[in-house]
Amino acid sequence: MVVKTTRIVVAGVRHVCSAVMPSMQEKAKPLRLGIVGCGAIVREAHLPVLASDPQIELAVLCDRHAASASMLRREFRLTSAITEDLADLRGKVDAAIVAVPPQLHAPITLELLAMGIDVLCEKPLASSAADGRRMIDAARRHDRILAVALMMRFYPHDQVLRELVEDGEIGDVKEVVVEDGAPLDWPMATDSYFNRKTTAGGVLFDSGIHLLDRVLHLFGDLVDVDYEDDSFGGIETNARLRGSLRIAGRPVPTRMEFSWSHRLRRSIQVVGTKGTLEAHIRDPRTLSLYRPGRRGVLEMKIDCAERWGPTSAYRAQILDFLGAVRDRRAPFVTAESALKALEVVETAYANRRVMTQPWLTRKRRSA
Repeated sequence: MVVKTTRIVVAGVRHVCSAVMPSMQEKAKPLRLGIVGCGAIVREAHLPVLASDPQIELAVLCDRHAASASMLRREFRLTSAITEDLADLRGKVDAAIVAVPPQLHAPITLELLAMGIDVLCEKPLASSAADGRRMIDAARRHDRILAVALMMRFYPHDQVLRELVEDGEIGDVKEVVVEDGAPLDWPMATDSYFNRKTTAGGVLFDSGIHLLDRVLHLFGDLVDVDYEDDSFGGIETNARLRGSLRIAGRPVPTRMEFSWSHRLRRSIQVVGTKGTLEAHIRDPRTLSLYRPGRRGVLEMKIDCAERWGPTSAYRAQILDFLGAVRDRRAPFVTAESALKALEVVETAYANRRVMTQPWLTRKRRSA
């Protein structure tokens, strides 16, 4: 049956998360920033925001291959110093972005923190929860800021979704459904996504952790974790994670599916007794509310931000980190909060089952 959908734009909803606003104090001299790792994420996401920001002096580009840093310096017309030695950042930068393969997050971050440098570490926080805790302890010991680049935490529709669920807009929550899937076409320069020497996992560990982190941030701990993937001892391309959240004092079944091989819905759906809320990855500016009606399903679009573009989440992330460094406050995405998703991933991997793949199973011939 084809269900007709009526679209209604609900105007006037404007939520601005204070965590993404820059510091309101008088302009100080630019913050000296170093970048450790000059790969695809820096080229595609960080530098388009950083290169034009007057609050930042891009002082040092550090990469084990100086040619990679030199290429970025030319491409973005920077005047940054270039080095292959992490020790060269000492005394030359106030803060650093760590954008190296995950297995190097902990050792590099620990060294920077010991130098007295504040760190924005790319996700996932570390390759293991134990390494993550070491990083958190080091930040406390050296009195440094340690933020994690889980940029989807800054999506504006999350706050509205949480408030509507808490207000009972969709009734009692029956289920949370998360999907994120698309063919992996990131412009990677190395095999780090698929090499066990550089990463601890595949789609769940790398891109799936964004959605997992958002769900944990919205609704709290995930328990009774059940997990399957297609890794066969290697790096998984498809993964399914199930568990239970506690929302409004009631256990709520939760299922998540992630893929690097095929397209999925790419959203968080919160299904209730009176309707469904959906936050799409493709459109962080709006939130969809579906309600059954006489003529089918009524879809209401809730506008959660006036302006939002491809780099808005990265800009919000950088502004928050700069504000945390300047004001000596906690960042919006603390390492402690980011550790929770990493712990779930670690639990999932420790109890993984082989995903059923009928196309790989040879059919027996009937006698």
